[in-house]
This record gives sequence, C-alpha cells and structure tokens, in this order.
Amino acid sequence: MRFFLADFHIHTALSPCAENEMTPPAIIAAAKDKGLEVIGICDHNSAENVMAVMEAGKAEGIMVIGGAEVQTAEDVHILTFFRDYGNLILWQEEIYAALPGIKNDEVKFGEQLIMNSHGEITGRLTAFLLSSTFMSIDYVGKRVRELGGFVIPAHVDRPSFSLIRNLGFVPAGLEPCCVELSKNISIEQAKKKFPSIAQFPLIKSSDAHRLNEISPYTKIWMKDKIWDELLLALNFAGGRYILPSDTCLR
Repeated sequence: MRFFLADFHIHTALSPCAENEMTPPAIIAAAKDKGLEVIGICDHNSAENVMAVMEAGKAEGIMVIGGAEVQTAEDVHILTFFRDYGNLILWQEEIYAALPGIKNDEVKFGEQLIMNSHGEITGRLTAFLLSSTFMSIDYVGKRVRELGGFVIPAHVDRPSFSLIRNLGFVPAGLEPCCVELSKNISIEQAKKKFPSIAQFPLIKSSDAHRLNEISPYTKIWMKDKIWDELLLALNFAGGRYILPSDTCLR
C-alpha cells in the first residue's frame, strides 16, 4: 500500500462561477502537475462534464470520481459521489427536476459550458445551476445511499452554503463518510470551533474554480486507485485511511 494524493472537489467550466479555462484536459494536466492521482469532479447541481473528465483522466492514469455538488433546500452544499456513472446520471435528472426553473444569465453569472474530453464546447446548459434545489439534506443523504453513492458536506467552515454555519450540526439522516474543510482553516482549529464534526473523518479539498487552485491537501493510504479501495479508506477499514493536511502536499 502507499499514499495517493487526492483533491475531492474540483469544478469544470460547467459551473458558472468557474473559469472557462477549467476544461477536462486542462484539469487533468493541472492535477498531474500537482502529483494528484485521485480527483473528484463536482459541478454545481450537474454532472454533465464528468464523463469527459473521466476520459481525459484515464489517458493520464488519474482516477476521476464522478459527482455533483448539490445545493439543498437549506442552502447547504453537499458533495455527492457515485461508483456507477449510470446512477450519477439518474441523480442528475433528479437534481434538474428539483431546480426552480430559473434560466442562467451568462452576462451576470457566467457561462455553463458542456465539453468533451478534448475541451471542445459541445453545448451550454440554460438552467441556472447556482439555485437551491427543493431537496432536503436528509433526502439527499438517503437517496444517494440508495443509488450506491456517498456524501460529503462541503467546506463546513465557510460562512455561506455550509452545513455547520446554516444548521449548526450534522443531521443523523445525512450519514456522511467524512466532512470537508476548506484550505482556510487548520484541522485543530476546525475541531475546536466546530465540535459537532469531531466524530467524523476530515478531508481538505481545493474547491477549485481556477486551474491554479487545484491542489492536494488530502492523501489516501490504499493499495490501488479503485472504488473499493477508496471506500475502505473512507471507512478506515482494512488498514486503509485518509489523512488531511493543513498545507499543500505538493
């Protein structure tokens, strides 16, 4: 077994708040340059670019975990990941159905670009992805588990769109595998400031919206870059585990 550097929270050009430079091949190139071998793609309320990044990552030996960052009815961001791409797409359709039907204003909020693995634009999403869905936190946790996935509350130390800031606790129905901190707080500071997360494993992610933000703050002790090994590490089973760092690891 060995350590694999990971960044679980990266946006593509599909997220209107991300730069258009966040193309699938550019993300993979930046990840490789930082020594990352496991990355999570989590655009806001969509997974349209996941397959393109997976294809680009496969060519470079980088494991891409497919997901979406759901904005719940409580205005909380939850990272949702899936083993099966088909189930991710089923989840995406549920997310779309739970959006309020607002159209994106590209001038005000930015483009929502759908791309192929070469970074070529193949479409634009018109539904505004920065809206809250009608889905509750408890429903998100329950439904993602039914579809064979896992959830991670995103950047819980942030002053907005944060589970701890908005609710003050981790609901029992969410059942997260771990909790994500931003790079702006130390692990010890977070444990002292937010004691409700002390019982959960912690990870740190970049939440990258620009290429230069992609960075490894978490490493995973496991045998190989495969889903089953990742699940063992997230559950601290079989000698596998995850280890966050207060500083960039590369």
